Amino acid sequence: HGDSILEVGCGTGALTRWLADYAGGKSRIKGIDFNRYLLREAETLARSKGFEGMVEFEKGNAENLPYPDHAFDVTMSVTVMEEVDADKMLAEMIRVTKPGGKVAVIVRASDIPFFINMPLGEALKAKLEDPKEWVVAGPHGCADVSLYRRFQETTLTNVKMFPHLVAFDRPWLDFLQASVMSMLDQVEAVEFQTARAQAEAENTFIFSYPHHCAVGTKPL
Repeated sequence: HGDSILEVGCGTGALTRWLADYAGGKSRIKGIDFNRYLLREAETLARSKGFEGMVEFEKGNAENLPYPDHAFDVTMSVTVMEEVDADKMLAEMIRVTKPGGKVAVIVRASDIPFFINMPLGEALKAKLEDPKEWVVAGPHGCADVSLYRRFQETTLTNVKMFPHLVAFDRPWLDFLQASVMSMLDQVEAVEFQTARAQAEAENTFIFSYPHHCAVGTKPL
């Protein structure tokens, strides 16, 4: 509490609002994104949830952040580095972080299988758990274990590195199912829907999405 926090690539501000709620108005929180439409949504949602004045949203480029050196205690990003020049973005995040501050990044993992607990046939299960079906990175983006090397090659200290499986609740599962259905032919779609219904009836349905996570401290 009391820290200044920057979220790079805030989108509609879901995480930014969570941070504001967690900090109870005691931290200065900014969200930056390149998409003006998403920023308008973020501002509208923040007002509707009572966070107006607790968070600020600005347009900007992750590869050239519009802030001076040493501006924030915590600089973080979630599922953005896949789509930009990862090294430029990480260098900028470090630059705007205060000495002694934290830099944290989460990316989708294109090199870790998904985990789907459903009674699927072997072929469909293999298809759905193949990360290449789900995660696409730009030519200079990062969506794999290279995130850890990138962190280790910077000046950051006390670097913590860990993969993580995120299990989604129903709204996200419904969103992901739309993506799933676009990947499947008619026969596969029926198999998937039948398997999901059975797993949910048995309370054993799990759909988890792999990520790579890293956090480090900027030297004093």
